Amino acid sequence: MSSGGVPSAAATVRLSSPLQIRAPGPTSSGAIKKADVRRADCCDNVKHGVCVRSQSSSQCCGQHGSRGHSARRAPPLAIHEQEVGVADTLQLEPLTEEAFVANLQQRFKRDLIYTSAGDVLVSVNPYKKLALYSLDVVEAYRNRPILSHLPPHIFALADKAHWNLRERNEEQCVVVSGESGSGKTEAARIVLQYVTVAGSGPSGAQQDPALAPIKLIRDRLLQAGPLLEAFGNAKTHKNDNSSRFGKYLDVEFDFKGDPVGGTFTSYLLEKSRVTRQLAGERNFHIFYQLLTGADIQLLKSLKLHRNIDNYAFLRPSRPLSMETIDDKRDFQVTKKALETLGFSAEDVVQIFKVVASVLKLGNIGFTPTSNIDGTEGCTVTNDYELFEVCGLLGTNPMELTSALTQRTILAGPVLDSPSTNPAPPPPPPSCGSLRGVKSGGCSSSAAGTPPSFVPSSSMSSTASRDVYEVCEMLQHSTLARLTLADERGSTSTAGELVVADLSASEATASRDILCRALYSRLFAWLVKQVNDATRVRKYGKRKVLGILDIYGFEVFEQNGFEQFIINFCNEKLQQAVADCTLRQRQEEMLREGIEWTPVDFFNNTPVCELIEKNNHGILAVLDEESQRGGPGGDESFLARLCHTCGSSAYFETRNCAPHSAPSDLPCNTSVPPNCFRLRHYAGTVTYGVTGFVDKNNDTLPLDLSLAMFRCEHPLLKNLFPEGNPKRTTLKRAASAGTQFKISVGALMGNLQSKTPHFVRCIKPNELKQPRIFENALVQHQVRYLCLVQTIKVRKSSFAHSESYESFLHRYKMLSPHTWPSWRGSAVEGASYLLRDLPLSSPHFAFGRTRIFVRGERTVAELEEFRRQRLEDLAALVQKMWRGYRCRQRYILMRQSQIVIASAWRSWRAREEYRELKRRKQIEWAVQVIQTHYLQWRRRQFLQRLCVSLPSESPMCREWPAAAKRLSDTSLLLRRIHHKWRCHKYRLKFDQTARNRMREKVTASIIFRDRKASYPRSVSHPFLGDYVRLRQNVQWKKICVETNDQYVVFADIINKITRSSGKFVPILFVLSTSSMLILDQRTLQIKYRVPAADIYRLSLSPYLDDVAIFHIKAGCELPSLAHEAGCSDCSRGGGSSPLQGAEHATGCLFQSDYGKKKGDFVFHTGHVIEIVTKLFLVIQNAVGKPPEVNINTEFEANFGSQTVMLSFKCAGLPEVQPGQIKIMRKGSRMEVLV
Repeated sequence: MSSGGVPSAAATVRLSSPLQIRAPGPTSSGAIKKADVRRADCCDNVKHGVCVRSQSSSQCCGQHGSRGHSARRAPPLAIHEQEVGVADTLQLEPLTEEAFVANLQQRFKRDLIYTSAGDVLVSVNPYKKLALYSLDVVEAYRNRPILSHLPPHIFALADKAHWNLRERNEEQCVVVSGESGSGKTEAARIVLQYVTVAGSGPSGAQQDPALAPIKLIRDRLLQAGPLLEAFGNAKTHKNDNSSRFGKYLDVEFDFKGDPVGGTFTSYLLEKSRVTRQLAGERNFHIFYQLLTGADIQLLKSLKLHRNIDNYAFLRPSRPLSMETIDDKRDFQVTKKALETLGFSAEDVVQIFKVVASVLKLGNIGFTPTSNIDGTEGCTVTNDYELFEVCGLLGTNPMELTSALTQRTILAGPVLDSPSTNPAPPPPPPSCGSLRGVKSGGCSSSAAGTPPSFVPSSSMSSTASRDVYEVCEMLQHSTLARLTLADERGSTSTAGELVVADLSASEATASRDILCRALYSRLFAWLVKQVNDATRVRKYGKRKVLGILDIYGFEVFEQNGFEQFIINFCNEKLQQAVADCTLRQRQEEMLREGIEWTPVDFFNNTPVCELIEKNNHGILAVLDEESQRGGPGGDESFLARLCHTCGSSAYFETRNCAPHSAPSDLPCNTSVPPNCFRLRHYAGTVTYGVTGFVDKNNDTLPLDLSLAMFRCEHPLLKNLFPEGNPKRTTLKRAASAGTQFKISVGALMGNLQSKTPHFVRCIKPNELKQPRIFENALVQHQVRYLCLVQTIKVRKSSFAHSESYESFLHRYKMLSPHTWPSWRGSAVEGASYLLRDLPLSSPHFAFGRTRIFVRGERTVAELEEFRRQRLEDLAALVQKMWRGYRCRQRYILMRQSQIVIASAWRSWRAREEYRELKRRKQIEWAVQVIQTHYLQWRRRQFLQRLCVSLPSESPMCREWPAAAKRLSDTSLLLRRIHHKWRCHKYRLKFDQTARNRMREKVTASIIFRDRKASYPRSVSHPFLGDYVRLRQNVQWKKICVETNDQYVVFADIINKITRSSGKFVPILFVLSTSSMLILDQRTLQIKYRVPAADIYRLSLSPYLDDVAIFHIKAGCELPSLAHEAGCSDCSRGGGSSPLQGAEHATGCLFQSDYGKKKGDFVFHTGHVIEIVTKLFLVIQNAVGKPPEVNINTEFEANFGSQTVMLSFKCAGLPEVQPGQIKIMRKGSRMEVLV
């Protein structure tokens, strides 16, 4: 995993108090007082945070981290180290290579991976996640005071770069360098994440809609990294996430320090990895992510399978399994990055189709065949793979087969010898370059590509147009071929096209060339789309902060053209770093007349010149050999290298040892055949020349370009523009090596134009395991990175230098002698300025043109003084400006007030008179109009009401609207009208209807707003006789005996037993004189209670249907046995039951056999109707209404015992809705509703 160093916990560092100095001259009264700097013993309990790679820094928040802003506050947490080693190696004693490595090891064991080496930050890859990137740590470094001292951290370096960009208005760059696997990619990612949030304002402002564009740009910049890593990184022996391309990012910031855009620049993708990898390495990540993480539907649409063994380009890496990479998870990260960068769902599918096509093309094989003329040809072995590729790319299988197995060449006298290369069409923008059209039938270089051709200098533009017209004609018919002779070597006329078959090996090489071109151009297109998504949308003054994440120095068992280019880039980068940190600084000290003892260091300039020198460098020789073409190009290239570079001490081959003259070529057996060896700054590397010429040419046959351009896939016309037949240019593009040399030169010039900040990444071991520190390996890296020399130069020199003019311009406000302007020389002004500051003279040195500041702390104190002074000046400017504005406004307002007041008084007097006169007229007119209007409105209302009276139905609630002034009259008329129509409605009733209405009104009086079940009974009429008892013959006989002929209510209800609360069905009958309880089958009277003996009716306010009828205590009710006895008595006495009832209600109510029963508890669905009818019966019988008690608790007389009935409304699971549960507990009966 290319983790950039996953940093550390921090050590305890004390801030020393400012140095006490005596100014060289008299101090002015306006001089700044000595800063009061407190000693801070800060300890840190670093919270365990989330690794920067897994957390979007857009979540980081904090206030604007400007060192020049007065709101800059102390860190929210202390991040100080314990005393482990030396955090700043400027204090290391003795300063030797061994002591430096031992200090790194001591700190590494305590997970302190960051160490300061002068102006360089050293980062040791821990190969594990550390709690060094939490939000608290970000805030601590982002909001730290200028004079605070926090331990070395990559956040500190990034914050310094961002502060210089914002405060000093200087463009910055962060250069991350080191070996492959040392953590450069992760370090660059951390820097990017920090600088994109460094100026985003406080956390509360993150939701500000005005910051939405900034947040979008920040997210896109951060998501571009995972996307480019998926397509451009792969596992190597050195690193599980090795960058196989160079990346430089320019982040543009506005004046507030917020990112407004960025531009990515990529350098030479290692596209040969698409078709070939070393043992133990993998192809690019995206292939494995797609096969592992894509869902079934996507794989089906791409015609892919999850098994990696099904693909020839991935088969060598199948046994590899890594704990540091999760392809399934990374695929989701890649898809999210594509969405964030603005790719549509269709674009994502088209991208994956190109990736799938590369995998499928790799499975296409070729079978050798013999042509009729005796030449060798080939056919496609597995047609189904070819058809699937054509389905993905949208092309004709016959056309793709012809492009892979045949080559179209231009024959005739217009051609030079077959050994020359063609003049190809220009390369597509940002998609690599094409070198020309290959000829067919001849074996060529080791890559298996046939030799090429170029048009001669005598070929006219008309002839070139004829060539492209023929090609355009071929676009419409793949069978249109112009064959000149039966054999390849036949003479042909000028400008004719010959179609030559390719052998199986040549077709395989052509297939690989197409796969590499597809993938590399797709990658270049992705970089272009990312730049379009992150491009700055607004014009204005902006500053740039560059972040360089270039390939690491690589040494493998077999090193080819890619390793040579990568190591050349690292040579140039090492040269730039050494020039900045060692050579230029020492030359500046000598040039300025500062006493200086030179520090020796390894200067790799001869190695860079050996590679890139014009006409005599390795790249120049390679270009010449690439232009010559023909077979044996690699061997010829090696021979010319031996002749041209053999005298260099940094170069050797098998036939020429170092320091030998070109004429004297002794045999050097230490160098393998067909190889040369270079002595780089990081060690000696042996390169095999096989494939150098072909890879440098980087050509794509025109047949393949034409076939790709004709595809219906929307991306391929952009990826292969040279395949367009309408393009007529034949200009030859530069070789891959030359292009890369130009790109690296431009990169170095870009870095030199900015203020650099260096991060040197160290790889602690070759096993990529945590907590393993190999001293020899680390010491080797420390040595070739010149870290000890860098510290010595920094220790002996000064931390900061600046021209006198610039120094005086920045700090002139700190002295009354130089503020607001200084008219003398800049040197004298700087001297006066320093005299007025509470800083000691040994901390400064005066050169010929520049002033030097010894320590970083002194620079920080100057900045703190400047910040305080700027705050005072800002307050002064604000005060003066506000006072001036207020005075000017007061004078103007006073003059205006005098003029306005005079004119206003005279006008006001006249207006008051006119207003008074007019008001009297208006009042008179208003009274007249109002009187007539009100009368008219009353007439209108009564007339309209007469014709628009509502319906005569009492239920109608309509009433014509009236004016607000007539609302009381309207309400009175409405009530009168309602009473009138109610009266008319009642006149229509017969006696039965009147009785029912009386019952409904009585029910409303009793139960409205008191009983929950009352609203359900309103719409149901009270029928009374629900069992048709009045038609029953047996009842007719019984009612005559009991004088209960008029039945008010009759229904079968439940009588609740007093002991257990069970339900007993009975026939309940209510007559105009009494209440009867009968057996529902035999109609035998069980109880008969006169209406006058019922004095109270009790109910609960809930939805239950329970009613309790309270009987007077003196009333005794008959039992069944008593009724039988009465019957015998009447027969024996010779009188009928009716006579007994007439004379003495007699045996039913006053017998000695009677038993006191007490109150009755009933349960019925007609509880409202029963209680209402009983209420009216009792009222008619007694002359006054009985008491109706509606409550949750009341007492009931159960014979000899008084029981408290309690109703509870509880949603118990055993009680169904609409049902009740009764429990008897001693003298208490609970009813659960």
